[in-house]
Amino acid sequence: MTKSLFLIIFFILLVSFQTYSQNLVIRGGWVFDTDSKSFQKNSGIFIGDGLFRNGEGIKDWEVLSLSDEDYVLPGLIDLHAHYRVSYANKAFDDTVAMPKIFLANGITSTFPAGEIEPEKMWDLQEAIDANKRLGPRILHSGPYFGSAAPDWNPDFTEKQIRDRVDYWAKRGAIGFKAKGISKEHLAILIDQAHKHNLTVTGHLDSGFRNSVNPQDAIKIGIDRVEHFLGGDLLVTTTNAYNSLKDLDPADPRLEEIIQLYIKNGVYFDATLGTYGAIGMIDSPIFEDWANEAQYLTPFSQKIIADVKPSSFNELCALIYPVKQGTLLRYYEAGGLITIGTDRPLLLDNYLGGGIGGFFIHREMAAMVEIGIPAAEVLYYATQQNAEAFRIDDRAGSISPGKWGDLMIIKGNPIEDINRTRSVHTVVKAGKVFDSKTLLEAAKGKLGPVE
Repeated sequence: MTKSLFLIIFFILLVSFQTYSQNLVIRGGWVFDTDSKSFQKNSGIFIGDGLFRNGEGIKDWEVLSLSDEDYVLPGLIDLHAHYRVSYANKAFDDTVAMPKIFLANGITSTFPAGEIEPEKMWDLQEAIDANKRLGPRILHSGPYFGSAAPDWNPDFTEKQIRDRVDYWAKRGAIGFKAKGISKEHLAILIDQAHKHNLTVTGHLDSGFRNSVNPQDAIKIGIDRVEHFLGGDLLVTTTNAYNSLKDLDPADPRLEEIIQLYIKNGVYFDATLGTYGAIGMIDSPIFEDWANEAQYLTPFSQKIIADVKPSSFNELCALIYPVKQGTLLRYYEAGGLITIGTDRPLLLDNYLGGGIGGFFIHREMAAMVEIGIPAAEVLYYATQQNAEAFRIDDRAGSISPGKWGDLMIIKGNPIEDINRTRSVHTVVKAGKVFDSKTLLEAAKGKLGPVE
């Protein structure tokens, strides 16, 4: 095949996924208003040059007409969106299937929460921005800070850590993720990141074996915490997972920890659903409504078919109800909550069913199941996620001047949160994507081929 013929075919395939529109107006249906946390009759959504507009002074609009059954939300933001795939002790960031699956599910912005191959992820973002690849916005984290990074050295000096922050901040990282880090190194990371006005989140632990307890991390100045509320209720004689299974969500001492989060304005990303999936909890929330196995390579499908439940799956089954109880109590106290999926494809350590892009719908449903109102959950996945990341001037709501990103579903998700699964159209920077077409292109491509 000649190079010119290849480019022609590539262009035809790319255009089939999306409809370009310099100026787009969306009429009809209902639109989610993040101020009132309710759906309002759509009086017209205007997008020009990739941004939401007020519609004044622009001519030649292309019109997208919706039915009364169509509901429009701002593009979802996944603050724990792993692209990672691992097998046989080797890991890589998938840039082929995952981006399409995220976008097809209405996720228009992703924070990778620690990149295994940062340079590869930067290349992906540049290709997406240049309309050469399909996918959401990449809100870069750069590499992990801590032992989760392949190149991490526990003997890094203060200068080396500050230089590492400076380098990735200059490259365009929008925040950092710590995992497997010491208290001393975390303090340096937070201090240097804040000099760039960038946030830090962390997969922390109980304090066991020189790990960092979230309670200590908050006192140091961390901005967000993943997975575990932490505090002194997590004993330091074992890791957070083993400690958490025995925690009583009704323990009065939990209130002190919750108030520490609230006082310091720290956001909590519970990643509730992923623990239900890992624990193989029998619930409609974790049913496979999309036949997700079809997006895996045949080799990956075979590996998963041969997996036997592990002790970690059993442990997460015990942890899940504890996380449900603690998250509900945190919500009722007024704690700040964000939403992330935390679904890398780990074929060496099976995390149960569910691919990242699809899983945000399970995460939202899991929150509603414990008693958090659906309108609040929709707000978390859009405006509050943007605020937690300090990008609410650019994302999170359908407001003039912000990124022209949105998703269109069938039916009111405030009445039934599972309706967010019915994404049929996604708009990113004014470009209209058909969800089914994106998913079709991802079939059979996620995971290693041999």
